[in-house]
Amino acid sequence: MPIITRDISVLYRKMQMGFDKLLAPLGLTNGKVMFLFCLDDNGAITQNQICKELDMDKSTVAKMLTKLEKEGFIYKRVNPDDSRAFLVELSTKTHEIMSSARKAHDTWVQLVTSDLTDIEKTIFIELVHKVSQKSILLADDDSRV
Repeated sequence: MPIITRDISVLYRKMQMGFDKLLAPLGLTNGKVMFLFCLDDNGAITQNQICKELDMDKSTVAKMLTKLEKEGFIYKRVNPDDSRAFLVELSTKTHEIMSSARKAHDTWVQLVTSDLTDIEKTIFIELVHKVSQKSILLADDDSRV
């Protein structure tokens, strides 16, 4: 039986490398675009909400948001419901390239899964998501690990 952690690691690294190549003309990387997809899907949200959506710690999210803001991909504004917090939003520049970024994502996934049937692709994507969600639950439950 194959060592699944090795295969997942290879898949992650190669997916990231291939996707980065397709995103490069947009000035984006896989790391950046995951934040932008989150904001595109959710609209203006707080940094804490981004942490929850992406299952990342606050310092990692803060560093990436600072970088994205400096590069003009996002901006922050005071949250009207809580003046101590900021809402993070996509810039106009980013709204204009989001469809190209999503197309790059879909193109890369299509290339990587091109040897699978449509049914296999659907099942594969569903299973990866299911196992990913389970790993989050298990990793967050100290009594089980």
